Amino acid sequence: MNRYFLNIIVLVFLCISTAYADSSSLDGFKPKYGNLYLVKLINGDILTGNLTEFTEDADSVLFIKIKTAIGTATVYDYQINSIILKEDEYKHSHRIFLLPTAEPIGSNHFIGNFELLFFYMGFGISDIFSITAGRSILPNIPSGQQVSVVNTKFTVYHDTFDSLAKGVYIAVGANLSFINHNNRLTHIYGVSTVDFGRSKLTANLFYKAGSQDFYVLNFWNYSQPMLYQNGSFGLGLGLDSKLPQRNDVHVIAELWNSDIARPTHTAVLIGLRICNTTFSADFGLSFFTQPFAAPFVCFIWTPF
Repeated sequence: MNRYFLNIIVLVFLCISTAYADSSSLDGFKPKYGNLYLVKLINGDILTGNLTEFTEDADSVLFIKIKTAIGTATVYDYQINSIILKEDEYKHSHRIFLLPTAEPIGSNHFIGNFELLFFYMGFGISDIFSITAGRSILPNIPSGQQVSVVNTKFTVYHDTFDSLAKGVYIAVGANLSFINHNNRLTHIYGVSTVDFGRSKLTANLFYKAGSQDFYVLNFWNYSQPMLYQNGSFGLGLGLDSKLPQRNDVHVIAELWNSDIARPTHTAVLIGLRICNTTFSADFGLSFFTQPFAAPFVCFIWTPF
């Protein structure tokens, strides 16, 4: 297992270093006039506004003008740490950690790795249809004992407001998973996300359908019986909140209950997400009612 710990160290270093790497100001900047941009200055201040002008002065120094809520600001190249489209600031709003939000993946297609032992990917079609799929690579485990998951989601409603709640999303979806090839689990769900600006709250109600009640999980020569009754309703709650003055660090938290008739079937995940427009890295702890606690890590690449 030493090679897996080495992989963790390498990936953590890669994701943290890229998450804090800033783009080179206006070098190679391709303006989209009228679009909303986020400009981070050398002194740490952040400006948000619509781009109205990109040119250079008499001394050939590049500058931009953006229309903010309090007026038009002129910002020179040497003042800028980084500049990105506001819509590209955060590409992970379609998920908390494991919990899907009601927001679509859209064009933020990604490739991810969970605990270094589960690879998955996701893509969106328009701002309506989202799909993710993945499969485990547990070492020394036969193919028939691996875990596979496919999840589809349709964002059916979205509206924005000038109030405490900045936006509301509603989605419906279904997922199919195999814990070993002979243990199939099917769920359908409805999910809603409310955007409060710096924080987003998500609630997910899901229903287990179309599968048996009793399962036997096999890994290596180890077998574990599991009872998960067909027709069970479960609940997922999620929080994604940016730290004050740090748009690149988020607190993420989830609460899962697989059967609301059994409160002991509950898990809680709490962690931090370090992210930029290309990478994100999640680190945290998951707690179970057995009781049991375990660390979790997840790395996502969003190059598109």
